[in-house]
Formats: sequence, structure tokens, C-alpha cells
Amino acid sequence: MAKKQLDQVDESYQGRDYWRLLSLYWLSVEDYSEALLVHEKALQKFPYDDFVWNNYGVLLGLKKRWDEACVAFEKADSKGLAARQSVQINLSRCALRQKQVSLAGIYLKQAKEIADLPLIGLMTELNLVLIQGNNDKARLIFNNIQADKQNARGTVHFDEYNCLSRHLIARETDPTLSSFASDFTCLNGSRY
Repeated sequence: MAKKQLDQVDESYQGRDYWRLLSLYWLSVEDYSEALLVHEKALQKFPYDDFVWNNYGVLLGLKKRWDEACVAFEKADSKGLAARQSVQINLSRCALRQKQVSLAGIYLKQAKEIADLPLIGLMTELNLVLIQGNNDKARLIFNNIQADKQNARGTVHFDEYNCLSRHLIARETDPTLSSFASDFTCLNGSRY
């Protein structure tokens, strides 16, 4: 239905909103090859659109093209008139992948200043505090995620949720791991 409506939009009315909706459509139906093409075309038409750059980064991450995804998130950050929470979270995840823990913390702090963290933000924060070895804070964050665990279980981030759960429980039950900073992340099974 949505695609039929988009197909009816005359080319003269295919502005920024049209391309945003079309790119989201292809992302939502999980046709990632077509979504990449549509995002690239949208970026040719609107090279300063932070929304499209951010979603393009998500697509690149889905293709496990992490370095390119991080560049796209950086462009989304630099092109936007105002900071987008999703961009800041994605930049934090990029920094974690690149083992830049301090930078990840800065981006996550910026995301938290915009609004309360959504599920993906909470899991990013949990990754960060586990890396830093702060088990008490990790438990608090995990409890927040647990309060809405049905939401976590029903998402594309389910593998990440399980990985984080296992790492936290291992830290809490094994005194040799307690307050131990590491460079593990649970991002490898995640979308981006």
C-alpha cells in the first residue's frame, strides 16, 4: 500500500520527504540491495540530509561495512542542523567497534542529553560500562532493559541482548572478572 502511494507521486513533487519515505520503505521491507540504491540516489539529490545519511549508515552496517557506516554516521552528524539522538548512538557504537571507549562515552552522553535512551541506546551504554568494568552501573542499566525485556526479545537486537546478559551474569558470578575492564563488545551480532 505505501509503495503504491509513493509510486503515484509525480516526479516534480519528489522532494526530500518523498526520498526519505522511499528509503525507509525499502529499509523496512528488508530489501537491502534496493534500499542501498535508493539511499545513494537520495544522497545525490540531497547530499546534506542527515536523516538519509544516518539510515544509509545503518544499511552499510547491515552489510557489515562498518568503516563506511561510521563515515556515513559522521556525515549525518556534521550535516544536521541539530543533533539527532540516533546519530549520536550510532557514533557511540562505531567508537566502541573501533575500541575508542572515551569517544563512545562522549557520543552517548550527547545522546542522553537529547532524550532518554531507547533500547538500542541502553544496550550501547551497557556495552560501554561493561567494557569499563563498572558492574554496579551495568546491573542498573540491565535492570532497565529487563523491565522491558519483551521489547528487547522482540527486536533485531535480541542477540546483543543475550550476549550482554551472559557477560553481566558472568561478571557478577565470577570474582576474577569483577570490576575488570575489557575490550569485548556484544556488537558483533547486531545490525549496526
